[in-house]
Amino acid sequence: MHRKLLTIAALTVGLAVCCVPAVAAGTFNPYQDFSSKPHGAFNVTVKDVLFVIRSQAALPHRQWAQQVRDDIIQQTRVQELGQAEVILLHEKYGRHGQWTMLPVLPKIFREYSSKKWFFFCEEDTRVSVTGLLVLLSRFSSDEEWFFGKTLYDQEATIIHHFHNPQSEFIFPDFDAGWILSATLLSSVAARIQKETPKVDFSIDVKHELALYIWNEEGGLHLTGLPQMCAGNIDHSPLPLTDDQVRQRVEEGKTKRSKSDSICVTAYPKSLPRCGSAVPGDDVLFAVKTCEKFHRDRVSVVKKTWGNFAQHLVYFSDKVDESIPTVECGVPNTERGHCAKTFIILEKFLSEKEYEKFKWLVIADDDTILSVAHLEQLLSCYKAEDPVIVGERYGYGHVKGHGYDYVTGGGGMVFSRSAVETLISNGCKCSKIDDPDDMIIGMCAKRYDVPIAHSPLFHQARPADYAKGLLSHQTPVSFHKHWNVDPVRVYGDWFRQSDEQSRNESHDEL
Repeated sequence: MHRKLLTIAALTVGLAVCCVPAVAAGTFNPYQDFSSKPHGAFNVTVKDVLFVIRSQAALPHRQWAQQVRDDIIQQTRVQELGQAEVILLHEKYGRHGQWTMLPVLPKIFREYSSKKWFFFCEEDTRVSVTGLLVLLSRFSSDEEWFFGKTLYDQEATIIHHFHNPQSEFIFPDFDAGWILSATLLSSVAARIQKETPKVDFSIDVKHELALYIWNEEGGLHLTGLPQMCAGNIDHSPLPLTDDQVRQRVEEGKTKRSKSDSICVTAYPKSLPRCGSAVPGDDVLFAVKTCEKFHRDRVSVVKKTWGNFAQHLVYFSDKVDESIPTVECGVPNTERGHCAKTFIILEKFLSEKEYEKFKWLVIADDDTILSVAHLEQLLSCYKAEDPVIVGERYGYGHVKGHGYDYVTGGGGMVFSRSAVETLISNGCKCSKIDDPDDMIIGMCAKRYDVPIAHSPLFHQARPADYAKGLLSHQTPVSFHKHWNVDPVRVYGDWFRQSDEQSRNESHDEL
């Protein structure tokens, strides 16, 4: 692969590249008439594009992905654009590891080698098919192209392995969708097949993918397109009938205005809403702590989100009546806290005082979260189903024998059924300081407990994430007190929602 300079690529097509301005919510219309937009020299039809949705098997995630697929197919059917080919990754290539992308890119290229363009998106990304075709008509698929909405790090961050942000390295916002030309995918697939990528942990796939394509400056940079947007709708749109779509298409032709959006993709900014928030009486929050952090970290929890959790227990290595804490009977360890976590899981099942709770949330004593956001998110899941919710990481997927796990720092959420499945099958630690989240991940794969990934949980601090990403999220959690004021982080991101939720609950009484 050759390196293509961003400035040259931008001048060729007259598009902005790097610092893409934020797009206001509500500015996306998939049925907008794009005929007035500049068309390119290259003919691109629906048959030239493979639509790939980075789906997951757990409910409700697969339903959301199916809605995106149905929406794409409906657009092409009603507008007589041809038959769209749309695949859901978890259906096509299995539940485990496909989301990390590098292992499946050669398979995708081999099976769909007739395609000119490959459009990838998330389970909640929406796309205007006509707008996408107009956009792609400006580029030759015979060249190497990597398109997306650009993100960049403000500082070196642990989630990106402390990659130097001064290199002006940019990576795609997956929420807005991203695109590979067939020529680039061919090169990437050949390289993967020739030599297995040296990636043990999958932490932030969008950054890891872009780094692989960049190939230490020997490959290709991302080209940013302002037409690819995220945070420009409040919620995912409801399904429409074919007649309603036809009406919207006609309105798009007759009501064209200068204010029409340039966006061909969209991603919702608000929390998913699947009904009323889960009642606080259904959720047990368990905080893992130890004596040396009782004074500083536990006091922060009490000043912030702990004040809004109806049922919260601090599990520690020592009894402290002033908090109070529950003694686990396990000495504190400096690294993994597997034994402590499994004692919490076992107590959740065996002790009478906990039997009424449908959900268990295990957090670190330096986790910063919103109780209101979490309880609203849980409205989308069934407590009767085995499921673990949180931020998904992966280990060993590129080598073909990996597993997923939910990172502990951002918070691990278990349905009661999930805890029952893990414990009844004998899932346990080999050492007290094993990494609890990874042990649980291995057991989840072995005993078929679905892991539901939500990008709204965060293993690191706000500063560790690109501002462009957080600007269109409604986060559930962050992690770490290092080099930040945790009370201020909570105030900036979560306090208002938690206070509002509590006030609304009091009004209903």
